[in-house]
Amino acid sequence: MQPTRAPEATLNDLLDRILDKGLVLRTDLIISVAGIPLLGLNLNLALAGIETMLEYGIMRDWDEAQRVVASKEAKRNTPVLTKSEDIILSMFGTHWHSKGIYYNWRPGHLSLTSKRLILFRKMPPEILFETPWENIKGMALHKNTHFTGQERKELHVLLQGNEVVKFHATDTAALEVAMQERLNTMGFTLEENPVFPMFHETEATFLDQGEEITHSGKMWHLMPLPGPGGKISDTWKPGNLYLTEKRLCWWYDFDGRLAFQLPCDRIMHVTVEKRDMGVLVKQGHVLLVLCGNGQGKSVACFTGDETALREWEEAIGERLKDMQAERGTEACPRCGRRALSEALLREGCPRCGWVSPKLKQRLQGDGHGLVGEQPCL
Repeated sequence: MQPTRAPEATLNDLLDRILDKGLVLRTDLIISVAGIPLLGLNLNLALAGIETMLEYGIMRDWDEAQRVVASKEAKRNTPVLTKSEDIILSMFGTHWHSKGIYYNWRPGHLSLTSKRLILFRKMPPEILFETPWENIKGMALHKNTHFTGQERKELHVLLQGNEVVKFHATDTAALEVAMQERLNTMGFTLEENPVFPMFHETEATFLDQGEEITHSGKMWHLMPLPGPGGKISDTWKPGNLYLTEKRLCWWYDFDGRLAFQLPCDRIMHVTVEKRDMGVLVKQGHVLLVLCGNGQGKSVACFTGDETALREWEEAIGERLKDMQAERGTEACPRCGRRALSEALLREGCPRCGWVSPKLKQRLQGDGHGLVGEQPCL
């Protein structure tokens, strides 16, 4: 075979030739120092596509082993069961996965066994979800609208630790009945009218004691990130936005951390505008939150579905109105009731009768006594 030169050949042509015809390299390499041979290397290298390799009898043992493994996986239609474990009911179903950066309904076969609830995927074979029966605290059917626009039933299952998992099956109502019967047979009693928490396990990691979420949802955030050479550039990243009575915060799913938080008293204005979103998305609606501190002003940007953005604008706007109404008020030191600062100092608390030391001294000096003061209930 005579070598040829083809100036019009490209890198793709070279790769196609190597994968199709193959490349064999045989060489002997001797490394010498000051004329003295020290290291020797004998190299036999074959590089080609798998089909070419198998055609020339190379890697056939590996190919046969892979075919045996694939054949076994193709025949596995049910999950591996433990000793004395039997499948009671099996039907096609989906499970809502919402951990990390992946959010989707994952399909498989729901299997109710004598010991646990399993969602099994056949290809490749994998258990997507499993829980023992004793881990289930409560169940409830909910009607939700699927992304196709159709209304369907979903089974919400409350686990120990207040974790909520969601399922949809070929017959979701029959799935609930079968699970209930199995739990009754094993002697487990479910909670009546179980209270399903409004947040997942991630929110519990950053909420303060007594802090409650008033509004939440999936939202993209224009996040400053270090680029090449240490230069900071703004990049849209997916996560979850939360509004509490204390702050506005955004949870970054990829890193699993609270990457943005803003006290509500620092929010100055909120609006939704149409902005340039960059190269991939030319135009889109953005939620702009104007915030201020002692050093100046800044704008936090969030984006998502336009309807959701309008709901966020309303929710944050309502929180701003509540804060404006609270300004100029003080809490009674005794019972905690809020009232106008001037009225509280001038007249005392109308609920418990608390009066300030200054007002108490003035009343005693006038001879009026403290007739209105009552013990706090």
